[in-house]
Amino acid sequence: MVIESKIAVLVEAYQRLSKANKRFIEQGCSIDAFRNLIEQRELVMEDLPLLSQELVAAMEKSFPDHQFSCNSVAEAVRTISIIAPDLEDCCSQVRIALKQLVDSDLDVEKNIAALKDEIKSEIGRVRQGSRGLKGYRQTASSYGSCFINKVK
Repeated sequence: MVIESKIAVLVEAYQRLSKANKRFIEQGCSIDAFRNLIEQRELVMEDLPLLSQELVAAMEKSFPDHQFSCNSVAEAVRTISIIAPDLEDCCSQVRIALKQLVDSDLDVEKNIAALKDEIKSEIGRVRQGSRGLKGYRQTASSYGSCFINKVK
């Protein structure tokens, strides 16, 4: 059935996002891994509105006597499970994939918060070091530090 294939494509897109989140966490949450995650998310997120429109169009073809005003994938899946109970398994796969995506997004958010805290502490150490260097001023004496001369 056409609706089943459209739902399967949506499930696959959500699973790709979840896998990208897991890969990000496994790579150690570096800046480069975060850039890759953002790029992957952008690619998939660009396709999601089109995929949901195709699902609604397939619903209208399969059930011409029903009016569909689905504004989101969740509404479309809920409507499908009501008017076509034989597709309940497909609809539950969408729900499971979305739940996994939300859970993995929360894990990514926690890791990013930890990365943010590490960056803040590193910035604090750098600032503390630069304050220490400012304390060494070059005097007119001939035995000053060559390192400090180059920093100035």
